[in-house]
Amino acid sequence: MKTIHIPLVNQVSQNIIIEDVSKLMDSLPTHQIDIAPWAKLEINCQTNFSIAHCGRAIFLKFYVNEDILKTNMYKTNDPVYKDNCVEFFVSFGHEREYYNLEFNCFGICLMGYGSGRTPREHLPVNIINKIKRTILIKTADESAATNFEWQITLAIPTEVFAYSNLSSFNKKDGRGNFFKCGDDLPDPHFLTWNAIKSADPDFHLPEFFGTLQFG
Repeated sequence: MKTIHIPLVNQVSQNIIIEDVSKLMDSLPTHQIDIAPWAKLEINCQTNFSIAHCGRAIFLKFYVNEDILKTNMYKTNDPVYKDNCVEFFVSFGHEREYYNLEFNCFGICLMGYGSGRTPREHLPVNIINKIKRTILIKTADESAATNFEWQITLAIPTEVFAYSNLSSFNKKDGRGNFFKCGDDLPDPHFLTWNAIKSADPDFHLPEFFGTLQFG
């Protein structure tokens, strides 16, 4: 299993402007989402992410390059995994339950909580709306290997994890995984940060979460 040390950036607060978070994340190391456990086709998609925290919020930025953009989901808790989508699954301490945070390239979020694929409880809209986000979508440079580039930056405060009674991420231990998918794209794909062993595509397998160590 992989491990990520999530650095504390104590020079900023959870009230930092989200565009400034995006700039901050560009200065941090990135991690690849490049494992294709269920690859049937060669998918031209590259995804990386950077992650940090300020004590009261997790900062997370995804960088995606791919050939096709297709987005049909526009409401909170719509099935955004059908679109161009990035995902962050996380549990804290010894909790059996975990959160799934899923975002399409427009920043629309689906967020759930539970111990497995079913049953899961959607977080209410007023909680999800506490997540700050900014997106960038553009045509890739002529020299790039893909047609499009998109980025999404997130600031996820402690109160979004409503079932975990978190006051701070400082020195917390967690488990999680990071994903890129697009179930309804012309070339569906399912990419993971930490490897999953399963006959069929399934991100809801917490036994394959990696280790998250908050500084």
